[in-house]
Amino acid sequence: MDKPYVERFITVQDGLRLYVRDYPGPADSALPPILCLGGLTRNCKDFAGLAKFHAKARRVICPDMRGRGRSDYDPVWQNYYPATYVGDVKHILTALGIHEVVVVGTSMGGIMGMAMSAAMPGGLKALVISDVGPVVRRSNLGSIVESMKHPPRLNSWEEAGQHLRDVYGSEIPITDQAAWVHAAHQSYKEMPDGHISYDFDPNIVKPLLADAPPRLDLWYLFHGCARTPTLTVRGGKSEILWAELFEEMKQVRPDMEWVEVPEYGHAPSLSEPECKEVLNDFLGRH
Repeated sequence: MDKPYVERFITVQDGLRLYVRDYPGPADSALPPILCLGGLTRNCKDFAGLAKFHAKARRVICPDMRGRGRSDYDPVWQNYYPATYVGDVKHILTALGIHEVVVVGTSMGGIMGMAMSAAMPGGLKALVISDVGPVVRRSNLGSIVESMKHPPRLNSWEEAGQHLRDVYGSEIPITDQAAWVHAAHQSYKEMPDGHISYDFDPNIVKPLLADAPPRLDLWYLFHGCARTPTLTVRGGKSEILWAELFEEMKQVRPDMEWVEVPEYGHAPSLSEPECKEVLNDFLGRH
């Protein structure tokens, strides 16, 4: 069966080759493409379902950021920083001839989406921010950072599914072990020696360990999106986008659309029934 996307490798400003899934959509679509940006350790596979669905109406672009998935790992770990990633995205869009987009960004991808309002004035047509806000507290990243520091060596995909469940089971209410194994295929990869481990460069954690302020204030980015139609998604149990911060975002942006996904922590997949209808409606209007 043919893949629903074109596989591209795009060389960015410092010579790294980044992998992009390009879902072409209808040739006569007047809708701006959707750009899907994943979380800190994630890759383009997270958006496969969303991309396939929305590619019925428009183009969808899903890159692996440097150090993730099939993109090159950066030999200079200091480059693993959101400003670098936003530069990579601008280069990818230029190479693809895209001048305006609707961004769907999860966690780190949501921060990148907010930053693009400054990096691409007029080019950000709408924004979906999934489970991240304009304040990031170092203390709430502890379990994520700790798991990144210790890449596993697993002997089977069944083990990988159990490992993923052990790490994220308190955040994601999935009880079916087969679903965890499926999720592991999205998050881990088989290494040359046959063992299974994370599908990202272990060095992406180093900037967090070397320079991690207790609190990162990104309100200036959120305010910069004031004229951009925005939908924010929150996991009902999330500590990354905690309830009080979510309420403050609503007060600052009364026009902001929002949805909560009960029982989920960080981060909803965007395919949950509570989220899917709201998300599809928002994207259908933008």
